[in-house]
Amino acid sequence: MPNYPNAYLVPNYSSVEAALYLRLKVQDVRRWIGEGVVQSPIGGISFLNLLELHILKGLRKQFGLPFQRIRRALEEYQEEYCRTEYSDHPFLDPRLETDGIHLFLHDGNEYMNLNRPRQRGIPQILSTYLRRIDRLADGEFQFFPFIVAEDAYEPRTIQMSPNIAFGRPVLAKTGIATDVIAGRFRARDSISDLAEEYGVSTALIEDAVRWELPQLNVAA
Repeated sequence: MPNYPNAYLVPNYSSVEAALYLRLKVQDVRRWIGEGVVQSPIGGISFLNLLELHILKGLRKQFGLPFQRIRRALEEYQEEYCRTEYSDHPFLDPRLETDGIHLFLHDGNEYMNLNRPRQRGIPQILSTYLRRIDRLADGEFQFFPFIVAEDAYEPRTIQMSPNIAFGRPVLAKTGIATDVIAGRFRARDSISDLAEEYGVSTALIEDAVRWELPQLNVAA
């Protein structure tokens, strides 16, 4: 069995699971992995891959960047910045920004255009999607996936981290697995009873059920 340096690199997720968690089409996940835009380990998708797919979705959905333009920018990144700590996961480089047309690296006061290396620009930050990812000490991450709407006002009540519940979705700051809550709700436990038992608000229980709805529909 392969040895991985940390839990963030373990291939814990299938393409179907990644698609469900990120509200993507399975064929898009498989395409982005299969074509090497996101480089996953053999046997599945890692937590870092999950974050990369989340950012890639933002580039495609929020900014409408063409897939081929993203690929060309990654090729430029790998050629010029291959020795950075993000060389294997360029979408997680905190310097990555876009103006909706090209991808840039913001380095100090310079904005390097990865699609047109000799040009400079002042892009927008990928704020809506990047704010769903917390960068902690020692290179650790926490992910707060969108529940319903993909905008800045969506609550960060669902949390994912490979250090909590093996990377499965939980209610933020509680460690309570959302699939357990949804399963009990499906078995006719009420929202108010679950909130009282787990010591959280009914709004949190409702978010757990909303989050799990696509998974419940698949299992039905």
